[in-house]
Amino acid sequence: MKKQKLFIVVFMASIVLPNIIFAVFHKHLDTANNENRALAEFPGLSTAGLEEFPEKFEAFYNDHVPFKNYLIRLNYQLDTKVFFTTKKGDVTIGKDNWLFYTPERDGEDAMADYKKTNLYSDEESGEIADKISVAETYIKSRGVENFYYYVAPNKETVYPQYMPSESREDGPSRMESFADYMGKNSDADFCYLYDDLVDYSEDYQIFYKYDTHMNYLGSFLVSQIMAKNLIGESVSLDDVTVTQGEIFVGDLARMVNQEDSMKDDHDLIIEGYYPEIKCDIIKDNVDNGEEILREYVSDSPNSGTLLVVGDSYRLKLEPYLAKLYSHTIFVRIDDFTPELLEEYAPQDVAVVTVERNQKYMENLDQYLGPK
Repeated sequence: MKKQKLFIVVFMASIVLPNIIFAVFHKHLDTANNENRALAEFPGLSTAGLEEFPEKFEAFYNDHVPFKNYLIRLNYQLDTKVFFTTKKGDVTIGKDNWLFYTPERDGEDAMADYKKTNLYSDEESGEIADKISVAETYIKSRGVENFYYYVAPNKETVYPQYMPSESREDGPSRMESFADYMGKNSDADFCYLYDDLVDYSEDYQIFYKYDTHMNYLGSFLVSQIMAKNLIGESVSLDDVTVTQGEIFVGDLARMVNQEDSMKDDHDLIIEGYYPEIKCDIIKDNVDNGEEILREYVSDSPNSGTLLVVGDSYRLKLEPYLAKLYSHTIFVRIDDFTPELLEEYAPQDVAVVTVERNQKYMENLDQYLGPK
């Protein structure tokens, strides 16, 4: 009987004490949201929503459980070191501690891209090509001279050697086959950047180990591919200096709550790139930490205006592309409106999205067409 009472006391203490300790010391603990999503809020209690309250409260508690980030870190270490788990939510844990963002859902299935199991049919490719053509025609009808679409490869596409041993189909991937289709069947300036980057990846690290994005070196290489198309000239990697920057803790490290332990990756900084050209930011619109629109002016000898529309891969292109024109605007693709074409009257428009964000490519007429 005494043992039963002791067991009950210990059990209740294990439930209550962590909440009390956390309530007292939470200001000194790590409670940051590292999940790239909004956490569940405490549900309001009403008669109309009484049936939904338990489910909503469970979601709230799971998102705000005491010591959550510390428990996630412990779980990560157990899974990877003891049970050799290679997938944590949308994050794939690769070799040599590399992390990859591999969501598997409609409209963004990076793992299917990697395994090459999701090829478009010729009919699907034709429909997407038509939508790109509609967007290009509309953009040019508003006075734009040149329109380009660039697709940056996924990190696992460039560095498959660091992925876990996953079975893959032979032959081209979805994006490779679509780029081939575009080259044979469309007049649009469409460029899948894999072939332009893969050779550099053998000698340089062009992606962050613990982030979804290219580092500044990779972004510089992309910017110069674009520069060759846009203004007819580019800067070689041999003409600049690459130096090691500060430690970079990426979004993937935060997603698995390992930002304290994953600190062996450094940024790579480009020095000596058009040092005579000075740039200034004259507008910077941010919403909840997300860059919406950033506008640059420079003393570039090119008096034209460039509008860059894209997902987050556009951001690290800014220091390089902004020096090519006297006026450059970078806008998140979800926030593009035709009014931007009237306001800025760009000479050139470039779209930049990453391989896994195929929803933009598949519906480009909706994102860049008339609203």
